[in-house]
Amino acid sequence: MSESKQHEASPRSPAVPPSRSQGSTLSPMQTAWLAGSSAAITRVRAQIFRAAPYFRTALLMGERDCGEETAARILHQLSPLSHRPFVAVTSAEVQRFLGAHSFPDAVALQGMLYLSYPESLPRSAQTALLRLIRKRGTQGPRIVAFAERGLRPPVNSGCFSAQLAESLGALRIALPPLCDRREDIPALLTEILRDVAAQSGITLPQLAPDLLDAAMKLPWRGNFSQLHSAAEGLTRRVGNGPLHALDLESELGLDRCEIRMIRLDDVIQEHIRAVLFACDGNKLRAAKVLGVSRSTLYRMLGTETYSFTSAPLKVG
Repeated sequence: MSESKQHEASPRSPAVPPSRSQGSTLSPMQTAWLAGSSAAITRVRAQIFRAAPYFRTALLMGERDCGEETAARILHQLSPLSHRPFVAVTSAEVQRFLGAHSFPDAVALQGMLYLSYPESLPRSAQTALLRLIRKRGTQGPRIVAFAERGLRPPVNSGCFSAQLAESLGALRIALPPLCDRREDIPALLTEILRDVAAQSGITLPQLAPDLLDAAMKLPWRGNFSQLHSAAEGLTRRVGNGPLHALDLESELGLDRCEIRMIRLDDVIQEHIRAVLFACDGNKLRAAKVLGVSRSTLYRMLGTETYSFTSAPLKVG
């Protein structure tokens, strides 16, 4: 991800607190992702700094493109194994490794294995992965997996090993979508624009205050992929003056009417869904987090229904 300048709503990403296990420097984008001031990222930052020196396996959850691989890389860079490689693989690649009988030996040499969507692994691969985790213990690689809704649904449907889900979920981190990090968006967009401009060898766009204000109010349903795409589009609009909110809205294909709809309806519903997900569907707990009564929460939900009926996985 990336960069921009003019009218930086926040200083160029606050410094990440030092960690005794930090073996390599975080990139500017990783620093920006981690060092926001929102309550959502503050919670995640605390989890990461507490766990990075000690964890063996971790499960990241949240919307697609909310920074899952960035979070995994930060966990790696703040770990004692940061001098070893970080290897990102898909479920299909894990299957190919297994088929070649090289997966356990190859992975054992790495510092961290990042696996996206482990729920799509076939049973044979799940068994081999569980065996690897148990056999290698503290001598093996650290394993971080990302599953949007966690691993309870596939376990409940019978297509995923409960033992593997428990092993991967020894540490669980819920990553916030951009709509829950609104105050962080100006600094994130700024960093992405810097990176895009540097890679393209073009002049850094100047951003007017109204553009950054607008960026904080948009829903960003595509999370970082959408933010990055918008930044790339803005760099093509570099001219003789600063870019304004209309430039950003035009890049996203939005009009003023649509933005007002988003502010009054979609943003509220998205935030309620995110809080319910973080609270495992416990509406009483969610109401307390939102600062409303349970009856008010039901009214806010309106006709939408949310199913979080599965019991939480018990982890050791």
